[in-house]
Amino acid sequence: MSFVIAKQPVFNKKGQITAFEVYLRKKDNMYEYPKDVPYSRATFIILEIISEHGLERVGEGKRVIINLSVDSLLNKAISVLDPNKLILELIPPQISIGKVIYQNALRAMDHMMSSGALFSVTQELLQSGSYTDFYQRAGFLTVSVKKLSKDLVAKALADKKGLIITHIETEDEYKSALEVGVLFEGNYLGTPIILKEFQIAPYLKSTLLRLMAVIHTAQSTKEIAQIVSSDAGMSAKLLRLVNSAYFSPITEIKSIEQACSMLGLKNLKNFLMVFAMNDYMSVENPQLWKKSLIRAILAENIANAAHPKEANNAYLLGLFSLVDRILDVDKISFLKEVHVAHEIIDGFTGKNPTLRSILDTAVFLEEKSSEILSSEDAYTHPYLENVERQMGIDRSQLLYFLKDAMEKADYLLKL
Repeated sequence: MSFVIAKQPVFNKKGQITAFEVYLRKKDNMYEYPKDVPYSRATFIILEIISEHGLERVGEGKRVIINLSVDSLLNKAISVLDPNKLILELIPPQISIGKVIYQNALRAMDHMMSSGALFSVTQELLQSGSYTDFYQRAGFLTVSVKKLSKDLVAKALADKKGLIITHIETEDEYKSALEVGVLFEGNYLGTPIILKEFQIAPYLKSTLLRLMAVIHTAQSTKEIAQIVSSDAGMSAKLLRLVNSAYFSPITEIKSIEQACSMLGLKNLKNFLMVFAMNDYMSVENPQLWKKSLIRAILAENIANAAHPKEANNAYLLGLFSLVDRILDVDKISFLKEVHVAHEIIDGFTGKNPTLRSILDTAVFLEEKSSEILSSEDAYTHPYLENVERQMGIDRSQLLYFLKDAMEKADYLLKL
């Protein structure tokens, strides 16, 4: 899939360029955000390319507008940019955030404002009703000229918010926008300028490789906490996970270090592997990625029942079972590149027959899951009977493993 990073001029009432908005778009549609790319990843890519080109060069001496979700305010890459050259335009996150992330994002906003950054909130964030504190602090409200209304103009005026009006395509739209707005953007005024064109898969793959290598070689939860804290998307997902019904903590977990400590090193690495891959795999191969997750959870459950010492390795074996098809790589070379333990590689090659048997069983159950679960009596299905004989695991337990894997995979994909 091809994408572009583009910038578009933003004008003041005098017709002067005041800023440039930088955004991610599909190559074949410059008007629409690619919804299959998570906001946190889009922010990461945009910030990396702005850093590559230089903020001053991208903005041509003016401010640069970056559209980002509230939770992406925690992305530490923003802090390397000069706040006096930024207008940060806030949109709602794709997944609702908890109190901890909300408050941390609010503090990040306050800090950036005190350092000279300007903020706008989008009409979507305002209308969600869940981010009042961010709206109250912002100096601007961004709205498409197509959605401009008397009520919205009146509210912006009453709340002392300057209107940034976008998607201006005609002279009439520009004239109506000039009457109420302070900043203006649209193809009628100035067309986008492409900064970079790229294929999403190779770009994200290189980032994924670096991140996974660091996660897998980390030796302590504290070391991993430092890695997680630098990634807004991963931080938000980890806090959502540890505070969810999945773990049901007695009190709310509020810090990344506390969350990492709670999970323990092995569990933490496994979950972070999933989070690291979630954003990337879902862009290109969502179905294959879901199959991998189901296999990972199945393999772990099967190992716990038959060979408990192999449970952690079995999970990773299932997780990487389709990585060659998902990323178009040689599986063994990829696993060596991200420093996966040799036991797991031996599971794929067959040098470790126990792990290979667990993987084969997990793959078989995943591939036959629809047939098993849709049958009139899943418990008596011959596929389960065969696995029961081969692995020595009761078929009722195998059926539970299958349902559990599918439910947990769905849950993890939505985090």
